[in-house]
Amino acid sequence: MQAYEFQTVTKDGFIQIPNDYNKIKNAKVKVIILSEENHGISKKSLFPDFTIDTEGYKFDRAEANER
Repeated sequence: MQAYEFQTVTKDGFIQIPNDYNKIKNAKVKVIILSEENHGISKKSLFPDFTIDTEGYKFDRAEANER
């Protein structure tokens, strides 16, 4: 995976890719957003809670280590 770094301003939920990066305009990319401002979005709202029912689950450490 190759990393590219540039700064831009979002507009109506879109991120403009500068012309210097034309080769990635039609490519599958992974986007990580680092904002200099706090927009009031909590991590909790981004990652909702979930639970797993472990009743009846038996964990065998020796068996797990064999894998």
